[in-house]
Amino acid sequence: MKTGDREGHRRETVRRASVSRKPLPLPDAPPPPRRDAVFGMCALDDKGRISDVRVMAALGWEPGQRVAFSVAHGVIVVDADEAGGQAVCGRGCLRLPAGLRRAVAIGLRERVLLAALIEPRRLVVHPMVHLDRWSMPVHTAVLGGEL
Repeated sequence: MKTGDREGHRRETVRRASVSRKPLPLPDAPPPPRRDAVFGMCALDDKGRISDVRVMAALGWEPGQRVAFSVAHGVIVVDADEAGGQAVCGRGCLRLPAGLRRAVAIGLRERVLLAALIEPRRLVVHPMVHLDRWSMPVHTAVLGGEL
């Protein structure tokens, strides 16, 4: 079969028989990494409540789950506790007591990092100052040592 090119010259083309080729085999995908924690971020509302559906689901906490609070290492720690003074609300939110928020410098409407520790099913609420501290060395390196 002859066809023309852009300059009007003729060239020979070879018609190839259609060959069905099998796709190359793919390697087995590695198993997904084991997750020891599920993270989320949220802003406290004007009543000091936090909410993150994925985080609560990872903990297995349903509305009505009673919890107890403590402060350790500058974070709020929340544990499931049937004798706890508060419960997860019907919409899956949790009110952080004002005294605990003040103890770790978390204000109303401030964003926080939530870490659901899968085992032992514990929620850790980090103030943003922790993210600043953790990320500062990386930010400094990215900017060539200047910040």
